[in-house]
Amino acid sequence: MSLDNLTIANRYSKALFELAAEKDQTDDFLAELKQLRQVFIDNPQLAEVLSGSLLPVDQKQATLSTLTDHASEYIKNFIQMLYDYGRMANLVAIIDAFEERYDESHKIVHAEVTSAVKLSDEQANAIAAAFAKRVGADQVKLSQRVDPEIIGGVIVKSNNQTFDGSVALQLMNLRRALINN
Repeated sequence: MSLDNLTIANRYSKALFELAAEKDQTDDFLAELKQLRQVFIDNPQLAEVLSGSLLPVDQKQATLSTLTDHASEYIKNFIQMLYDYGRMANLVAIIDAFEERYDESHKIVHAEVTSAVKLSDEQANAIAAAFAKRVGADQVKLSQRVDPEIIGGVIVKSNNQTFDGSVALQLMNLRRALINN
Protein backbone atom coordinates (compact mmCIF):
# COMPACT_ATOMS: atom_id res chain seq x y z
CA MET A 1 0.00 0.00 0.00
CA SER A 2 1.41 3.34 -1.03
CA LEU A 3 1.15 6.34 1.28
CA ASP A 4 -0.10 9.71 0.07
CA ASN A 5 2.11 12.80 0.04
CA LEU A 6 0.39 14.39 3.06
CA THR A 7 0.83 11.29 5.23
CA ILE A 8 4.48 11.01 4.27
CA ALA A 9 5.07 14.72 4.86
CA ASN A 10 3.44 14.59 8.29
CA ARG A 11 5.39 11.51 9.42
CA TYR A 12 8.80 12.72 8.30
CA SER A 13 8.27 16.32 9.42
CA LYS A 14 7.12 15.14 12.85
CA ALA A 15 10.24 13.01 13.33
CA LEU A 16 12.54 15.76 12.09
CA PHE A 17 10.83 18.42 14.20
CA GLU A 18 11.09 16.26 17.31
CA LEU A 19 14.81 15.81 16.67
CA ALA A 20 15.26 19.56 16.09
CA ALA A 21 13.39 20.36 19.30
CA GLU A 22 15.38 17.77 21.26
CA LYS A 23 18.62 19.34 20.01
CA ASP A 24 17.21 22.87 20.55
CA GLN A 25 17.88 23.66 16.89
CA THR A 26 14.42 24.28 15.40
CA ASP A 27 15.44 27.72 14.09
CA ASP A 28 18.59 26.34 12.45
CA PHE A 29 16.78 23.36 10.94
CA LEU A 30 14.06 25.61 9.54
CA ALA A 31 16.58 27.99 7.97
CA GLU A 32 18.43 25.11 6.28
CA LEU A 33 15.22 23.47 5.11
CA LYS A 34 13.92 26.73 3.64
CA GLN A 35 17.10 27.05 1.58
CA LEU A 36 16.70 23.50 0.30
CA ARG A 37 13.03 24.06 -0.48
CA GLN A 38 13.91 27.11 -2.56
CA VAL A 39 16.41 25.08 -4.59
CA PHE A 40 13.73 22.46 -5.32
CA ILE A 41 11.14 25.12 -6.16
CA ASP A 42 13.58 26.91 -8.47
CA ASN A 43 14.47 23.56 -10.11
CA PRO A 44 11.20 21.61 -10.32
CA GLN A 45 12.78 18.65 -12.17
CA LEU A 46 15.42 18.10 -9.48
CA ALA A 47 13.36 15.70 -7.35
CA GLU A 48 12.41 13.73 -10.46
CA VAL A 49 16.03 13.53 -11.61
CA LEU A 50 17.15 12.34 -8.16
CA SER A 51 14.34 9.76 -8.07
CA GLY A 52 14.55 8.61 -11.67
CA SER A 53 16.83 6.15 -13.41
CA LEU A 54 18.35 8.47 -16.02
CA LEU A 55 21.18 9.73 -13.84
CA PRO A 56 23.78 7.27 -12.52
CA VAL A 57 23.83 6.78 -8.74
CA ASP A 58 27.27 8.38 -8.32
CA GLN A 59 26.04 11.55 -10.05
CA LYS A 60 22.94 11.58 -7.86
CA GLN A 61 25.13 11.27 -4.77
CA ALA A 62 27.37 14.09 -6.03
CA THR A 63 24.27 16.26 -6.54
CA LEU A 64 23.05 15.45 -3.01
CA SER A 65 26.49 16.29 -1.66
CA THR A 66 26.45 19.65 -3.44
CA LEU A 67 22.91 20.36 -2.19
CA THR A 68 23.83 19.69 1.41
CA ASP A 69 27.39 21.02 1.32
CA HIS A 70 26.73 23.71 3.94
CA ALA A 71 24.02 21.85 5.83
CA SER A 72 24.31 20.42 9.33
CA GLU A 73 24.99 16.72 9.73
CA TYR A 74 21.36 16.22 10.80
CA ILE A 75 20.01 17.74 7.59
CA LYS A 76 22.59 15.92 5.47
CA ASN A 77 21.56 12.62 7.04
CA PHE A 78 17.89 13.45 6.65
CA ILE A 79 18.26 14.24 2.94
CA GLN A 80 20.32 11.08 2.43
CA MET A 81 17.62 9.04 4.17
CA LEU A 82 14.93 10.56 1.94
CA TYR A 83 17.02 9.68 -1.09
CA ASP A 84 17.65 6.13 0.15
CA TYR A 85 13.93 5.55 0.75
CA GLY A 86 12.89 7.09 -2.57
CA ARG A 87 11.17 10.06 -0.94
CA MET A 88 12.86 12.99 -2.72
CA ALA A 89 9.60 13.83 -4.49
CA ASN A 90 8.11 14.46 -1.03
CA LEU A 91 10.82 16.84 0.15
CA VAL A 92 9.02 20.14 -0.44
CA ALA A 93 5.85 18.85 1.25
CA ILE A 94 7.92 17.59 4.20
CA ILE A 95 9.58 21.00 4.56
CA ASP A 96 6.18 22.72 4.35
CA ALA A 97 4.85 20.43 7.09
CA PHE A 98 7.97 21.08 9.20
CA GLU A 99 7.40 24.83 8.87
CA GLU A 100 3.76 24.41 9.90
CA ARG A 101 4.90 22.56 13.04
CA TYR A 102 7.46 25.28 13.70
CA ASP A 103 4.85 28.01 13.31
CA GLU A 104 2.43 26.20 15.58
CA SER A 105 5.05 25.72 18.29
CA HIS A 106 6.08 29.38 18.07
CA LYS A 107 2.49 30.70 17.83
CA ILE A 108 3.06 32.16 14.38
CA VAL A 109 -0.04 32.68 12.24
CA HIS A 110 -0.11 33.40 8.52
CA ALA A 111 -2.88 35.66 7.30
CA GLU A 112 -3.90 37.45 4.14
CA VAL A 113 -5.24 40.98 4.42
CA THR A 114 -7.31 42.39 1.59
CA SER A 115 -7.83 46.13 1.31
CA ALA A 116 -9.15 48.53 -1.31
CA VAL A 117 -5.78 50.31 -1.45
CA LYS A 118 -2.24 49.27 -0.56
CA LEU A 119 -1.68 49.47 3.18
CA SER A 120 1.22 51.42 4.65
CA ASP A 121 3.70 49.52 6.80
CA GLU A 122 2.20 51.15 9.90
CA GLN A 123 -1.31 50.05 8.92
CA ALA A 124 -0.17 46.52 8.15
CA ASN A 125 1.70 46.32 11.47
CA ALA A 126 -1.35 47.59 13.36
CA ILE A 127 -3.59 45.00 11.67
CA ALA A 128 -1.06 42.24 12.38
CA ALA A 129 -0.86 43.25 16.07
CA ALA A 130 -4.65 43.43 16.44
CA PHE A 131 -5.10 40.09 14.67
CA ALA A 132 -2.39 38.46 16.81
CA LYS A 133 -4.19 39.60 19.93
CA ARG A 134 -7.53 38.37 18.56
CA VAL A 135 -6.27 34.85 17.74
CA GLY A 136 -3.74 34.49 20.57
CA ALA A 137 -0.66 34.46 18.34
CA ASP A 138 2.77 35.75 19.21
CA GLN A 139 3.37 36.80 15.62
CA VAL A 140 1.26 37.28 12.48
CA LYS A 141 2.87 37.12 9.05
CA LEU A 142 0.68 39.12 6.71
CA SER A 143 0.49 38.92 2.97
CA GLN A 144 -1.34 41.80 1.34
CA ARG A 145 -3.79 41.85 -1.52
CA VAL A 146 -5.50 44.87 -3.04
CA ASP A 147 -9.12 44.56 -4.21
CA PRO A 148 -10.87 47.87 -4.98
CA GLU A 149 -14.23 46.03 -4.99
CA ILE A 150 -14.32 45.98 -1.18
CA ILE A 151 -14.54 49.81 -1.34
CA GLY A 152 -12.79 50.33 2.02
CA GLY A 153 -11.91 48.59 5.27
CA VAL A 154 -10.09 45.26 5.35
CA ILE A 155 -10.74 41.53 5.17
CA VAL A 156 -8.35 39.29 7.10
CA LYS A 157 -8.24 35.56 6.31
CA SER A 158 -6.25 32.96 8.20
CA ASN A 159 -6.75 29.20 8.09
CA ASN A 160 -10.52 28.74 8.36
CA GLN A 161 -11.25 32.15 9.85
CA THR A 162 -12.34 35.29 8.02
CA PHE A 163 -12.76 38.69 9.64
CA ASP A 164 -14.58 40.94 7.20
CA GLY A 165 -14.54 44.63 8.05
CA SER A 166 -15.04 45.79 4.49
CA VAL A 167 -17.30 48.65 3.52
CA ALA A 168 -18.80 46.38 0.83
CA LEU A 169 -20.03 43.96 3.53
CA GLN A 170 -21.39 46.79 5.66
CA LEU A 171 -23.30 48.15 2.68
CA MET A 172 -24.66 44.70 1.88
CA ASN A 173 -25.81 44.25 5.50
CA LEU A 174 -27.44 47.69 5.45
CA ARG A 175 -29.22 46.84 2.21
CA ARG A 176 -30.53 43.57 3.74
CA ALA A 177 -31.73 45.38 6.85
CA LEU A 178 -33.56 47.95 4.75
CA ILE A 179 -35.18 45.26 2.58
CA ASN A 180 -36.28 43.24 5.64
CA ASN A 181 -37.85 46.30 7.31
